[in-house]
Amino acid sequence: MITAGIDIGHESVKVVLLEGNQILGQAGFIIAGEVEAAARIAFEALLEQKGIGPEQVDRLLATGVGREKVTLADSHRTEMFCHVVGAHWFFPQVRTVIDLGAEGSRILKCDAEGNLTNFLLNDKCAAGAGIFLETVAHMLKLPIDQIGPASLGSSKKVELTSTCAVFAESEIVAEIHRGAAREDILSGVHESIVAKVIANINRVGVEPEVVLTGGVAKNVGMVETFRRILQLEVKVPEFPETAGALGAAILAGNSIRNHK
Repeated sequence: MITAGIDIGHESVKVVLLEGNQILGQAGFIIAGEVEAAARIAFEALLEQKGIGPEQVDRLLATGVGREKVTLADSHRTEMFCHVVGAHWFFPQVRTVIDLGAEGSRILKCDAEGNLTNFLLNDKCAAGAGIFLETVAHMLKLPIDQIGPASLGSSKKVELTSTCAVFAESEIVAEIHRGAAREDILSGVHESIVAKVIANINRVGVEPEVVLTGGVAKNVGMVETFRRILQLEVKVPEFPETAGALGAAILAGNSIRNHK
């Protein structure tokens, strides 16, 4: 049985193909144009890459902010549910999932079976989001994949007091003019984002095992900052950005088995 999951985010679409407990393939694509078209192109591209015909896929579920626009999907599920299921597939002991995406973060609680039991979404301020990190990378003239490692080289703390992206950018500009090192600025940026997320975590409680999902979880500086501030082990799937799509593919398989 082959199932598929498509996760439509604010900036990208992720696709996972699953056969039993084996991931056959996964891919991410930047969204360009209409959501339905982007989902179809991404799905067909992965099928072609893996030499799988669309008729071989038994069920396809969509998730993410644009899930209801994916008409090629058999059904859809919320991104909160799918990220918990995907995280539980990698780490069965997980109890707290922190999903770090382009435009926000979600704190998700689950039980031993991977069922979603509680969740909390952050507000819409970009200071808590991956887009803010992209803005900072541009300001500091660094590729986005280098800001995490660079932040680990900090030797002097730069504290950013604003939780608003607009005002935080002004603070960063001021620090640049003061001659602050990029590493120190980046460390302060990571710490301010994590502190804001943790303020939300404290409202629902944090329970080990903690797992990070979403594209921002690929940032090693972010992961290390969470570990340091939470004083807990924080785990990350091999491909955290596709955890939601994986969860959708798993749920697609579960729905087939439950109807047999």
